[in-house]
Amino acid sequence: MHSFAPEGEGRHASCGSLLEFSSAPPQTRMLLYADSSTTVLLEALVVDRLKVQVEQQILVRADDFPDIGCGLLGAAPSAMVVDRKSRILTADHDVISVNRVIIAGPDRDSLVPADGELLGPHLRNIGLVMQRKPLAAARDIWPVDGMECGSKTYVIDCRPAGRVYVHERFNPQFIPL
Repeated sequence: MHSFAPEGEGRHASCGSLLEFSSAPPQTRMLLYADSSTTVLLEALVVDRLKVQVEQQILVRADDFPDIGCGLLGAAPSAMVVDRKSRILTADHDVISVNRVIIAGPDRDSLVPADGELLGPHLRNIGLVMQRKPLAAARDIWPVDGMECGSKTYVIDCRPAGRVYVHERFNPQFIPL
């Protein structure tokens, strides 16, 4: 179990532990273990454009999440980081994923998408060279109805602008285990 996720966000398995999801459909395994754009993969799955609904976006101290803010993102304990909670929606307003994103760095504000803009496309559109580091694929709890779901956690390195922690939980109706 990783200690990287904020409380209540997943029972994490090693990214190398493909056996945990061996009985899951191929599209689920691909989504959970891919180190590329989740947005592109989800849009291919639902054959439509996705939307984002930001539930909360606040500034907090990095040491509010010491393993993430200070550890994974490298922020000073007193540095302010963006804590963003969002839902990714299909065109029919079905929730396909529930996400927790924490953004830190010297140019943190440029990494935050405008209202209605998805994170991945935003980072590509502003021309950043990004490196994604997968941290975990896990079985988790879907917050909408309490069913078991798949989740993934990774860090996007956008240096020199900053780094972004992402924890995504996927709707089991779209991404079955």
